[in-house]
Amino acid sequence: MLYKLAILNVKRSFKDYLIYIITVTLAFSLVFAFNFISFSEDILELSEVMENFKYAIIFVSIVIIFVVGWLINYTMRFMFMKRSKEFGIYMLLGIEKKDITKMFLLENLLLGLFAFICSFFIGIIFSNFLSAIIMNIFELPYEIELYVNISAILLSALYFAIIYLFALLRSKHRIKKMKIYNLLYLDKTNEKRIFKHRKLKSFLFIIFVILGIAGLLAFDYTFKNTENSGMIIYLLVAFILLAVSIYGLTFTVTDFILAVVLKRKKIKYQKDNLFVFRNLYSKVKTMGMTMGTLSLLITLTLISSNVSFMMKDAFQHQINSSIPYDIIIDNIYSEVSDGATGPMDFRDKLDDYLAYIHDHYTVQDEFSYNIYTEKSTKIYDEIDDLGVTGYIPFDAYIKVSDYNKLLEMLGRNKITLKDDEYYIHGNQDLRKRLEKAVRNKPVITVNNYKLQAKGFTNKDFVTGWGTGSSYFIIIPDKVAEGLKILNQIVSINTKEETTEEFYYQISEDVGKLVLEGNYEGETYFYEIDALKVKGDFLAQNRSALTMFSFSLIYLAFIFTAVVGTIIAIGTLSDSAKYKYRYNVLRNLGVNENELNKTILKQVSFNFLLPLIFPIIITICTAISLNRLLGPVMTSEYSYIYTTLFSFALFILIYMVYFVATYFGFKKNTYEIF
Repeated sequence: MLYKLAILNVKRSFKDYLIYIITVTLAFSLVFAFNFISFSEDILELSEVMENFKYAIIFVSIVIIFVVGWLINYTMRFMFMKRSKEFGIYMLLGIEKKDITKMFLLENLLLGLFAFICSFFIGIIFSNFLSAIIMNIFELPYEIELYVNISAILLSALYFAIIYLFALLRSKHRIKKMKIYNLLYLDKTNEKRIFKHRKLKSFLFIIFVILGIAGLLAFDYTFKNTENSGMIIYLLVAFILLAVSIYGLTFTVTDFILAVVLKRKKIKYQKDNLFVFRNLYSKVKTMGMTMGTLSLLITLTLISSNVSFMMKDAFQHQINSSIPYDIIIDNIYSEVSDGATGPMDFRDKLDDYLAYIHDHYTVQDEFSYNIYTEKSTKIYDEIDDLGVTGYIPFDAYIKVSDYNKLLEMLGRNKITLKDDEYYIHGNQDLRKRLEKAVRNKPVITVNNYKLQAKGFTNKDFVTGWGTGSSYFIIIPDKVAEGLKILNQIVSINTKEETTEEFYYQISEDVGKLVLEGNYEGETYFYEIDALKVKGDFLAQNRSALTMFSFSLIYLAFIFTAVVGTIIAIGTLSDSAKYKYRYNVLRNLGVNENELNKTILKQVSFNFLLPLIFPIIITICTAISLNRLLGPVMTSEYSYIYTTLFSFALFILIYMVYFVATYFGFKKNTYEIF
């Protein structure tokens, strides 16, 4: 009998908790999808680094287990509270508590199994979609196929078992402690209030604001001083301060807002403001801890997605600035460095590299050029800041004819220089300082020639970063005559696309460049990687991008869905909980349009309140993160675009839950009437 009743209750609950079931299905669909692609041989063989993709996804999935487990446990507790009177009546009728427990657990298990089975088939579709995106990142063709991996299925089933075993045991323990009296009045209990005095809350609100500011300052300090060995400690302190601030502000902000509203009669008695604010106050008072957790999840969601988009922008910029040509061979000449005597057999090694490249590729362009120096620091002294100009502490020069040839190989327009002019090509992080230096028109002396600044650009390095300097001074050819060679570089463009396999092959067959050094009278030899291959760089870059972006977006989507579901479930319950209040409004003559506006305000506040602090924190952390990633991004404004895009993506998903909740709330309200 109880089993038949459990099945009937599942059918009834299916309609009431459709948003929850959809979210759990989508969550496990993504778990299946990411497990499928992380075990896919086609994906793992894209690059050497992609072997780590599987472990990255498993690590992220462990985090997701806790979040989805919290969602399921919260929903089970909510369902139990909603049906507590029903269970109390069952006990009054003589049904044993253990039978009620079995019935309730069976209901939830059946709902979970339904979501799990559906998620398997949806996960296969998602995995094909994700695989297509990854293949597109690697610029490879992809065909849709039915890929099912037993290991991925078993791992997903293990996640499901862990989550539901924990949630079911928690529910069993919860029911076991209940007596008939508790069950009959359980729906009237709320979360325990941590701060009971309103004046204390107003004071604590200011304290938590200060803690939040301190957390943001600690976060900013971490990226302002990237060479600090205590970065992890500062990040941990920042996270703790921000987490405490989020929870504290969630508990106290409504009292602060309500105090402001109650003092201003024009606002207090305008339309339905008092009604809406009182409902909001009641909501936070009874669900403060939950709302704080939701705010924390939203913060992590927005920061995760923003970091993902910032990394994508940075990786794309690195491709253009680190290796603008298909193959680059370079070597830092040690005679200009301290304590070293020069390269060994570089010419022979260079010839071996070139011969090997010509044997394997059709060379379209090949150009050898030098970077010069005389250890002058005129420009370096004007722009150096915390060592961001590279590990060579002096100015580096390139002949204008060589620079124009490099531009030609990239399909760009050439520049012209007079005999007494120089031009600067710098990295993105030096843009403002170099522009300022050029505006000041500093005169530099190179090889006894006095030169004036003509201009500056930071668009796509033509030489790469391997020389140890983040800027180059382009000088007339005659000025370079007789200068010391800092570096000899060969840039090559090939007809065929280079590959990661070729890089490992040439490194193994030809070897790396051996340099001879001298330290305190002792001679030593060391190996450097003088060869850069675009195919290898792209493979490493795309692999890192895939791991970072997919892992963070994976987290962000699950967190957003969990937040939306919990707010939706809590808000939809209000339609029954506040039925008397809405009936009073209707009896007072509030028409349907005004009632809909009131419902819209209440639902909007429920969704907006957990969003306020995360938005502020995300904007501040984006500015701080830009200190670290800004120099390697495509533009100084890239972090603004990525932040806005992460907001837009979150709001798009969030709005789906908002709209569904609003119409569900309105439908339930009218059913009551």
